[in-house]
Amino acid sequence: EQRFEDTFGLGARGVSLPQRRFAQAALSEMLGGIGFFHGRSLLRSERREEPVPGAESMLFTAVPSRSCFPRGFLWDEGFHLLLLGRWDPTLARDILAHWLDL
Repeated sequence: EQRFEDTFGLGARGVSLPQRRFAQAALSEMLGGIGFFHGRSLLRSERREEPVPGAESMLFTAVPSRSCFPRGFLWDEGFHLLLLGRWDPTLARDILAHWLDL
């Protein structure tokens, strides 16, 4: 709780305790949505009708919803990193580096 307050300063700005608890839960959900993915994506080909497997790759990413969207999305990751970059800059840089490696 102290790290959360030191990082985001919600209590110092007069945010109520229930709202701070909600914000802590939201951060917890974001951290719990981080995963490591490994395998091949299916890619559209100009030469073939059906998708073709891409190169084997890895991705360390936060997902918007593990049950509904069980893979990383670059657009969403930019928003995730706004939060994660404040909470843990090293973690955020590691995730960004995985996206850049793709």
